[in-house]
Amino acid sequence: MKANLPHELGQKTFSIISVLGLLTPTTQYPAKSATLDKSVEAFGNYVIYHWQKDPKLKQFNPPQIITNVQSDTKVLGGCVSNHGGRVATDVGGTSYCPRVNTIYVVQEQLEPFYKHFGSAAIAYVIAHEYGHYLQTVFDMEYVQPYSELQADCLSGAILGQGANELEITSRDIINMAQAAYSIGSKSHGTGAQRAYVVYAGFGQSPEITCSTTDMKKLAAGKINDPVFKKLASQRSANGVDLNKPQTYLKSISGSFLN
Repeated sequence: MKANLPHELGQKTFSIISVLGLLTPTTQYPAKSATLDKSVEAFGNYVIYHWQKDPKLKQFNPPQIITNVQSDTKVLGGCVSNHGGRVATDVGGTSYCPRVNTIYVVQEQLEPFYKHFGSAAIAYVIAHEYGHYLQTVFDMEYVQPYSELQADCLSGAILGQGANELEITSRDIINMAQAAYSIGSKSHGTGAQRAYVVYAGFGQSPEITCSTTDMKKLAAGKINDPVFKKLASQRSANGVDLNKPQTYLKSISGSFLN
């Protein structure tokens, strides 16, 4: 993985810096935040807290977060982007920059997700960027679309750790899956693949984990789970029964480390 390139949810790239403090175990993490800004802060804090509970992850510093920058914020040095044949210096959109270990949140970009899918979709976006951090600290090669699908799967695994405290419901999972559907692409995986890996990371797939091997299997369409087949055929997460326990949920690190 090239250390000077940021990872992102969409098709543009960017970078910058700030620090989010660690929380105490008594901290509460409201999922139903009243504003986009509060949702970003709540889920950012939530992920850092659960980071410290994973024995394999707590030895690493979690990424720092800038909770709100503009898409045209200029970044000189740090992460750069060779997007569309040019070197970009503007932030562009929400992403993770491995060189400075920072997640940059562009709330103007996330507003449509928040408006249509609610705060759970914001959690999905932020957790996806944490997934790219995990790939970096464990020195995993970045290859599209496997690495993007894995970041989606890890978002499910991260959020799955605190489903009860976050009050994440089956409808919230569907919202996250629909958010994934809306940004399916050749480089990030199809909408059905992205929705299914969120579902798998959340501990509801009997067939795959977030391992690279399983991401390659998914990208090749070699999944037998009827849920995946339904997602692929109807091009929507609606109608998928998600009212079941997280039977296959693993720790954050355990979800992708063999």
